[in-house]
Amino acid sequence: MCLMVLNWRPEADVPLLLVANRDEFRERPTEPMHWWPATTEQPAVLAGRDQQAGGTWLAMGEGGDVALLTNIRPGYIGRRAERSRGELPLRFLRHLAAGGSVETFHTEIQAEITVYGGFNLLIGNAQRLFWFSSDHPQGQWLQPGIHALSNDALDTPWPKTLLARQQMATDTTVLETDFARASVLTDRSPVADAQLPSTGVPTDIERQLSAQTITGDRYGTRCRTWIRVHANGGFDIEEGQLNEEGEVTDRRQFTQRPSAHSEKTPVFPAR
Repeated sequence: MCLMVLNWRPEADVPLLLVANRDEFRERPTEPMHWWPATTEQPAVLAGRDQQAGGTWLAMGEGGDVALLTNIRPGYIGRRAERSRGELPLRFLRHLAAGGSVETFHTEIQAEITVYGGFNLLIGNAQRLFWFSSDHPQGQWLQPGIHALSNDALDTPWPKTLLARQQMATDTTVLETDFARASVLTDRSPVADAQLPSTGVPTDIERQLSAQTITGDRYGTRCRTWIRVHANGGFDIEEGQLNEEGEVTDRRQFTQRPSAHSEKTPVFPAR
């Protein structure tokens, strides 16, 4: 992903609402979101697939655990990495399936964080969420409320993340019932040059990337994902494919209902 906004209200009937845009080169081969069947090495995962590197940018487990990835631009333009950061969401869900936790996964990745390209990673579920990155390896537990993430640190006040937070505040009630009517992350307008961040790319590219929904025939917003997680552990997800003009051309819908024996994890467990 390249832009994400969420509203986390741990005591609400719908504790987690999340909308995210994935920006990528148009020619990069990709499979849309689908259920990856469980294997001996990987639990069942709901995710799109990057067919070039084999990883993903957002993955959801059957129990409502989520991992979302964005790249970091400042300081990482042109740098090569040993391993694809797209493996991290899958690795997180695999770690949980093997009996691990957010804490133990974080510790494991910290020890080898430099082998990946610059990344932000949001992990957790509707009861607790944790963010860490290449630049902030210690990370932090999120506090309830609205948070936005793009290609720098969590809640960095870029124009499109500030707008995203405003949009989420306005459309929270809409997102609780109807993804299609929400306007979160849909703005296609680049910001004025005076407001552009400085991330290490030329000004004309910085300008293009400043829009929430990036248009263009070579690079742009390829898909948008809407997530609604219920207090009982169930969730609803939609993924929309976007064309070069930034219009949603196809939607896939997924619904997961909780098992009869699911239990709610404490909101802020001891750590």
